[in-house]
Amino acid sequence: MEKMEKTDTSDLAKTARLPEQAKVKSLYKAIQLLFYFSGEKKELGVTELAEKTGMLKSSVHNILATYEVCGIVERNPKTNKYRLGIRVLELSNQFYHNNDVRHVVRPIMDQVAEILGESVYLAVFHEKEIIYVDGAFPSIAVGRRNMTGIKAPAYCTGIGKALLAYQPEPVIEEIIEDGLKGFTKNTITDGRMLKRELAIIRRQGYAVDNMEHEYGIQCVAVPIFNREGKIVAAYSVSGPSPRFSEERIGQISELLKESAETVKWQLSAD
Repeated sequence: MEKMEKTDTSDLAKTARLPEQAKVKSLYKAIQLLFYFSGEKKELGVTELAEKTGMLKSSVHNILATYEVCGIVERNPKTNKYRLGIRVLELSNQFYHNNDVRHVVRPIMDQVAEILGESVYLAVFHEKEIIYVDGAFPSIAVGRRNMTGIKAPAYCTGIGKALLAYQPEPVIEEIIEDGLKGFTKNTITDGRMLKRELAIIRRQGYAVDNMEHEYGIQCVAVPIFNREGKIVAAYSVSGPSPRFSEERIGQISELLKESAETVKWQLSAD
């Protein structure tokens, strides 16, 4: 039997949580391997993945070899390590072009970006975090920060808080229990304060990121509901903090809320 290497318990704990709905456990574990590839870790070897997941190196090797045949991963012949393959981009592109929320909201995002002269982002809630699924930029923009596909914490971003405020209470509790990491001095790291903040967001209908995730950047965000009243996404206006006075935050929030109400009736429950 192959000897198991020392494991990273934090990563192993994530992999060990097998949802009851995952009927094919081996397939679930195999898919989880893909999520270890990130901007910081673009290439990973068999041994490193085995250490992170607690899986046998032979199992990891066989999974990656199968993925390589399918084009899901590619092996770097110089390092003998793996990275995500071109087929992942194909799948991502299919999601991008077939996403109903994005198609409905994108025209509004383009209009808002031009009216305000700021970047506008669209995100969805996924597994206690948010994932940016689109971005729109004014024609006068010099630098465009493409966030599509990037994940971020839900509790310390404006767009994340707009989504988190309407999640079930157990989800909010779990995020608090996992720990609220401080990114800046303005990050809310106390669970009770976060709950109060989310209550305010529900009452006023919009969220503000007061440089809680990044210094120098502020944003105003609103939730997007479908016609049945279910939250499906959120979108935000983001830019340098000096441009976000109290008065302008109020103006932006009203514009976003009005436009979110417009798209609401175009979004079905499916």
